[in-house]
Amino acid sequence: MTVDTTFKEFVEENGINFSLLEVDSRRYRSLVERFNKAKLKLEAEEEAREWEEYEKIRVRLMLKQQPATEDPRSRRTQPPKSGAPFAGSQP
Repeated sequence: MTVDTTFKEFVEENGINFSLLEVDSRRYRSLVERFNKAKLKLEAEEEAREWEEYEKIRVRLMLKQQPATEDPRSRRTQPPKSGAPFAGSQP
């Protein structure tokens, strides 16, 4: 069964001839209840998958918008202990 399955298809998937099913019979109401529960479950699962995909995309976009983090080893904050000047600085 899929989200697009009709009630008639559901009934026939359960081995019951839809044309012989009496509307408002106990069996009919039971099948309707099972069909509705199954449909709601499938729709909830599909919605959860869509939300998960949305969240993944949102996180990727947020990460793209953040500035690239700088490697803390790429620049020194204190002068070297040897007393040598920084590269590119004037003595």
